[in-house]
Amino acid sequence: MNITILGSGVFGLSLAHLFFESKNKVIVWSKFQKEVEELKDKYLDFSFTSDMKEAVLEANVVILAVPIQFFDETLKTLQEFYQKQTILIASKGIHSTSLKFGYQMLEARLPHASYGMLSGGTFAKDMMEDSIMGITLATTYSSVEVIVKQCLHQSSFLKLQISHDVVGVSICGAIKNVMAIGLGMFDGMGTSPSSRYLFLTEVILEIQKIIVKLGGNKDTILSYAGIDDIIMTCTSSESRNYTLGHMIGRRENNNIIQQYKNTTTIEGLETSQSIVSLLQDSLNMFPFVSTIYHILYQGYDTDSLMTTLKEV
Repeated sequence: MNITILGSGVFGLSLAHLFFESKNKVIVWSKFQKEVEELKDKYLDFSFTSDMKEAVLEANVVILAVPIQFFDETLKTLQEFYQKQTILIASKGIHSTSLKFGYQMLEARLPHASYGMLSGGTFAKDMMEDSIMGITLATTYSSVEVIVKQCLHQSSFLKLQISHDVVGVSICGAIKNVMAIGLGMFDGMGTSPSSRYLFLTEVILEIQKIIVKLGGNKDTILSYAGIDDIIMTCTSSESRNYTLGHMIGRRENNNIIQQYKNTTTIEGLETSQSIVSLLQDSLNMFPFVSTIYHILYQGYDTDSLMTTLKEV
């Protein structure tokens, strides 16, 4: 199969590696020609281009792996050259202006496209090292399920799980970054393991409630895109969102925290604002989302997380 990855960040490159190792031909698109030239010298297994037409001309599958804030812009460029290929969404989060998830932007730009979403507990570094891991493919199109299984059936380290809940998988992929900041704060405060894992359990239950509130299936929380990705992101120091939260929880110097924010992509910051806007009319039902947002943007003390845990 010919696979095109739109997006040359670390996750896009790790997906390129995954599909290449599964015996597919892979081309990676970047908007920036300078980046393309640099990547060509570093990665010899797949091709690179900054030309969208060249990228998708012979593709069977197009995977969108750009940051969610650039998702719609990339779709607009793709529109001109799209030829009914299968599309996979690998971008997680909520667009800060439109408050839309990736699948909603895709349906607006390419209403007749057959698509799915890839999500799960997959750090890019682990994917590059062929660690055993699970990915959920969420799709309502049987043709997408067939073609993705065909593309990945030769992988020796990937477990592929099928879901039909695109909404729930999208929510998990976005909200887990917000909760990871909260778990990092909680851990940074030096809380006990008993309190820490109670907090994690309550967070998982709250994400499940958000899934139901926004129209997803409550059982999706038990998928690779759910509990697998949530626990990994919320408990690992390799998670940028968790790391930021941990710095805040241990009361690191504000200048150091700000420098980390300025030099690191921390998806949970914008997602926190977006999910609060989406849930505004029922925010009292989601105390952890609300508390984390108030700590990040309204000056609440991290001790309020312990108060929230006591009161739920």
